[in-house]
Amino acid sequence: MRSIPSVHAETRQSAFDKEVTVDIHEDPEFRWLERGTGEPVVLLHGLMGQMHHWDAVLDAVGHGYRVIAPALPVFDADLREASVGALGRYVLRFVDALDIPRAVLGGNSLGGHVALRLALDHGERVSGLVLTGSSGLFERGFASGVPHRPDRAWVRRKMQEVFFDPDLVTDGWVEDVHRMVTTPASALRILRLARDARRDNLEGRLGEIRIPTLLIWGLEDRITPPDVAERFRALIPDAHLWHFSQCGHAPMLERPSLFAEVLADWLGGTRSRREVAVPQLGGVR
Repeated sequence: MRSIPSVHAETRQSAFDKEVTVDIHEDPEFRWLERGTGEPVVLLHGLMGQMHHWDAVLDAVGHGYRVIAPALPVFDADLREASVGALGRYVLRFVDALDIPRAVLGGNSLGGHVALRLALDHGERVSGLVLTGSSGLFERGFASGVPHRPDRAWVRRKMQEVFFDPDLVTDGWVEDVHRMVTTPASALRILRLARDARRDNLEGRLGEIRIPTLLIWGLEDRITPPDVAERFRALIPDAHLWHFSQCGHAPMLERPSLFAEVLADWLGGTRSRREVAVPQLGGVR
């Protein structure tokens, strides 16, 4: 039997937007943010991301849905296999622990790739997809062209490529990422995950996805350029694409209010097509 997680509410400044309130849940295996009740919507961060990158979206959308953002164990030694598949299996264990039989699943960058893989391999668990800057077709990732000893200036340049507004990259954030890419164990996991994501090209299977799919893309995305979004739209039968201007690879960070508005409208407009039985608010088993 699982232990009961600790839960506390935290009011904090979202990454680049307003003050938000999120509920932080922790137990021995999982850590996640959660807002609201109703149909579950699970949002996954990217390779160099964190669950708090979804703060503002949870705060805005959690009034009509149970919106959840787990921390993925990208740098956790307990995740022995650094792969898209291993992260997908972790997400399945997570939703099982929360007694969620089926959910709208979304993600940014690598998180979108994990969501895609789960929709393809465990379609009975996924009622809708939300992809933003997702890998799975093409991605010019953080792990490309890494020098033997990356300095902080290189890290800052690579991070600034993610955003339309380079000033969003703070000194503290650069320091955190520099620590990751210069710690041998963490750097190796980044390289292995990036390599696995490049190998796991899903183009030939995207036509199998029959659930409603929302694509939200930055027009200035230099990691997964806008033509990648157009390719996703062409290959996924029930896909709807929004492009955000003055926005790079992480729309939920650069344009959080618009992201939340588009997501909420899409959730409402596709509810009947998702045909989901809404579970009651559950806890960890």
